[in-house]
Amino acid sequence: MIGSPPPVHPWPNGTGPRDQPPALRRDGRPIGTLRCASGRTVVVHLELFANRRVIVVPRGIGVARGCTYPAATTEPTGVVHVRGRRTLGDLFRIWGRRLGAQRLLSFTGRVSVFVDGRRFAGDPRRVPLDRHASIVVETRGYVAPHPSYLFPKGVG
Repeated sequence: MIGSPPPVHPWPNGTGPRDQPPALRRDGRPIGTLRCASGRTVVVHLELFANRRVIVVPRGIGVARGCTYPAATTEPTGVVHVRGRRTLGDLFRIWGRRLGAQRLLSFTGRVSVFVDGRRFAGDPRRVPLDRHASIVVETRGYVAPHPSYLFPKGVG
C-alpha cells in the first residue's frame, strides 16, 4: 500500500559509549532555575534514536541525595518523572547533555521529534513533558515512532 508507514519493530541498542551516555552525579545545587526538591510527579516516556539505533536513557538523571530535580529517571526504561510544567530542554539541561535542531547528545544532523506519534514542529527543547506523553527523538535515520506507551498502573 502506497503511503503506509513502515512497520514498528524492535531496533537494536547502540553498543558504543555514545549510545549509552551516563547520568551525571548531581549534588542537589540548583541548575539555573531548576531546583532539587520532592513532590508529586507525572510521567512521560522518552525514546532516543541515532543512526536507527536505540540510545539508552539511563537511570539516575536528575537524582541527588535526598531530592530529585523537576525531571528525573529512576530506571533505564525511558520513563521520566516530571514535576511542574517542564520541557525536553529542561531534562537535557539536568542531564548535562546537548539537544537542538541539529544536535542529539554527541550526534549531529537534523533532529526530528514525535509526540504521541505526530511530528513536533519547532525547537526540540520546547517539547512539553506532559503527563503520559510518548516522545521519540531521532537523528540520522528514521524509525517509526510509537504513538503511545503503556505505563504501569498507578504510575503518574
